Amino acid sequence: MFSFLFLVSFFSDCKKETAVSELGESLGRDGNQIPSQRKPNVIWIVIDSLRGDIIGQYNVTPNLDLFAKEGIQFESHLVNAAWTRPSTLVFFTGKYASANPVNFWDYPTTKSEVDAFYRSEKKPLPKVLKESLYQTVMVGNNPFLTDKYGLGVDVGFDSLYDFSNYSEDTKKITKKTLEVLEEISSKKSPFFLFLNYNDPHKPYTPPPGFTSRIKTNEILDERKFNYLGEVAFVDEELGKVFAELKTKNLWDNSLILITADHGEVMHASHAISPFTGTNTYYGHGQDLFLENIHVPLLVKLPLSQKQKTVNSMTRSIDLYPTVLDYVGLPIPKSIHGLSLRPIIEGTETTKRTYYGETRFTQGYGEGKEFLLQRSYRFHELGKFWQGSVGNEFYLYFDTTNDPNQINPIRINQMANIAELKLEERLEKRIQRFWKQIRAMEPKLPLYHLWIRPSHSEGNTEIQIKVQSGILRLAKFPSSVTVEEKGRVVNIQTKDTQPFQISFEVYPDVSFPEFQVWFGKKQVPKSEIHIGYFGVSMAACTKDCDLLYESQSIRPIIHPETKVHFWKEGGQKKSYETKQELGTDALDILKKQGYVQ
Repeated sequence: MFSFLFLVSFFSDCKKETAVSELGESLGRDGNQIPSQRKPNVIWIVIDSLRGDIIGQYNVTPNLDLFAKEGIQFESHLVNAAWTRPSTLVFFTGKYASANPVNFWDYPTTKSEVDAFYRSEKKPLPKVLKESLYQTVMVGNNPFLTDKYGLGVDVGFDSLYDFSNYSEDTKKITKKTLEVLEEISSKKSPFFLFLNYNDPHKPYTPPPGFTSRIKTNEILDERKFNYLGEVAFVDEELGKVFAELKTKNLWDNSLILITADHGEVMHASHAISPFTGTNTYYGHGQDLFLENIHVPLLVKLPLSQKQKTVNSMTRSIDLYPTVLDYVGLPIPKSIHGLSLRPIIEGTETTKRTYYGETRFTQGYGEGKEFLLQRSYRFHELGKFWQGSVGNEFYLYFDTTNDPNQINPIRINQMANIAELKLEERLEKRIQRFWKQIRAMEPKLPLYHLWIRPSHSEGNTEIQIKVQSGILRLAKFPSSVTVEEKGRVVNIQTKDTQPFQISFEVYPDVSFPEFQVWFGKKQVPKSEIHIGYFGVSMAACTKDCDLLYESQSIRPIIHPETKVHFWKEGGQKKSYETKQELGTDALDILKKQGYVQ
């Protein structure tokens, strides 16, 4: 009897161990952590600017076609940002671009942005895996993954081989990758390899012979013809990497993800972005049209031959938690993405929704429907924007009937949507999408101005103004008269009871100034209290931002106070002008086609 129970227990434990291994978990059957060499390797491959409609078409991706056939292919995968730096930070944080301090408006990163990223982002993926005894290596062309050039931030790789300074970098990237695989294959610890090819990013200059592989009945623009040649070139180089992984016995126990950081605009109707007014034909980063955000996602699971095609929407915020899930590490609650594992295993019960951000644009989508908004929400003061705020219109698309997004419903003012006389259900859906954009974006700081009018000195008059952006009143009593003029708000009231006005500065690029008059007498700064502690406004003349803070707690207002002003929900933010790009940075961006 004892022998029988022993055998049952033995086979049961073996079965558990096998299942754990196939899923890439980090806990053994006894609940202890599996030795690091048994964890799956992670290989994350990014092909810059690769559109979601290229793989399997045009006869230029035979290696990727085979990879897709033998693994898991996601047909509706969308990135949450539309150019390289914010999209890469989404990869490594699992958060929307606006959730980290590095701007997604201009190329330079200020020292304050970089320092704020290092303070606030404690768990970028390379650091998390390094803490779990992974070797972490980046090989590729991505100048935004180093703080060397004033273009990006260091996300924590042990070794980083960046080829953004080199011409004809694709073959050099492959050569270095093969050298790295030779080195790390001799070690027992698992590794995280981030491989980033810049091709087919413009300028499109494929080596001779690769455009001859293209097979299509489509009449190709010369730029798309050369773009596809570069795709064929990268595919051939990837074939060499795949072969080396198999030769070195690294293929089976590796989680491999292949994707892109954004797509590329190739439809003539989108040549001039309606959001920025910029010529973005055969470019990207100026809108959130599907051809800009729909990219491939191919996945091979560790110790698994699972094959599947996923048609439901997935997002780039989901990749960070997916990696952690399959290597058996806890997923931080602070991230915005969700592991793809429930979709892969067929247990997902709800559909995922889309939210994205790029220059001048915010967007929300469900299934095949999208609402894009022209937005100043994340603007940065500088040479591209001086602080003026124009009309923020909306474009609604149903891509079932309009796959190229060329015939939108345009809403100039959401408050006036009824004037379009849309079908009631459609009008309500658009309004719900609009509310979802508002709900998902980070909240602006809210400013509060509390007034105790003088009983003897006549009307109360208030003027609030900002140097840049506009003022938006959030809450005020019905007894006051309000005149809003963008950067200036004038308020009058005969009320003799204390009242409060709440407002936002939109975008959050300027600190508000205000003056209060009781009759003809202006309230002096010495009689105005600020922040949670009620410090006199006259007590501080420089770097006073933190004194205005009250977080979400209403200050205790002294019975003798005439005016109390405080700020809720915003940390100190630097609005220093972006530094000029250095020669090295300009050369890199010119070589990559970012600047002319």
